[in-house]
Amino acid sequence: MKKYNYAILLICLAFTACTDNEGKSTMDDTVTTAPSDESEAASAPDTESNTAAPDAEKAPFQDEIQTPKGYEVMGDAKGDLDKDNVEEKVVVYDTGRKSDFGTERELHIFKQKDGGWELWHKSLGAVLPSEQGGVMGDPFEAVAIENGSLVLQHFGGSRQKWHYTHRFRYQNNMWQLIGATVNNGAPCDYFEDFDYNLSTGKINYKKTTEDCEKSEEHPVTKINKKDFVVKPKSLPNMDDFRPGENEVKLQKSGIVFYY
Repeated sequence: MKKYNYAILLICLAFTACTDNEGKSTMDDTVTTAPSDESEAASAPDTESNTAAPDAEKAPFQDEIQTPKGYEVMGDAKGDLDKDNVEEKVVVYDTGRKSDFGTERELHIFKQKDGGWELWHKSLGAVLPSEQGGVMGDPFEAVAIENGSLVLQHFGGSRQKWHYTHRFRYQNNMWQLIGATVNNGAPCDYFEDFDYNLSTGKINYKKTTEDCEKSEEHPVTKINKKDFVVKPKSLPNMDDFRPGENEVKLQKSGIVFYY
């Protein structure tokens, strides 16, 4: 009986040892493996989706303006005309259309839009026709943008010559004449200069008389200056304006000039 009990004890001890070794082997054999490519992709942050795409390069500005069929560019200018810190563009065209004084001219004003130029305003009349300069020929001299104003210059005449400078500004939702400078006269006779600020009504007038009886190279000159104030009832609209057709009488001086 003691032998039988001893045998059973040995069997139990052997069984317990096997169980411990098996558990130890199981624990020792546990290995941490690297995640598969798929698991890495799933756990890694999506850097592409979280990174904002760089701004696409802006297309170059299309500075060219297509000239209307049959028209010819006489002059152009760039500058800010409506105080938005963005340049506008002005183009003077000869239209080829016949009038009583040669071919008509048109003035086109463009604003920037969608990477190019869009027509903002078109005016007929502010630029003189091709033959209204008399014997001096084409009267159109230049177009410019100065201090936020659109400036047009004309020149013409024969022996007695004239020169016009007109300044237009965009205000009150229209293009209004705010200034006019007129010079006219002939050598060895007289020259008159009128500088008219239509916004204030102030006129600076100067007349220079030349006497060339003794010498044409060194004429005897006499200068007369006066200031006047003639406030217009309203500022002329560029679309209704015609250079040289607007009369101003300088109070009781008897002086009259056209601008």
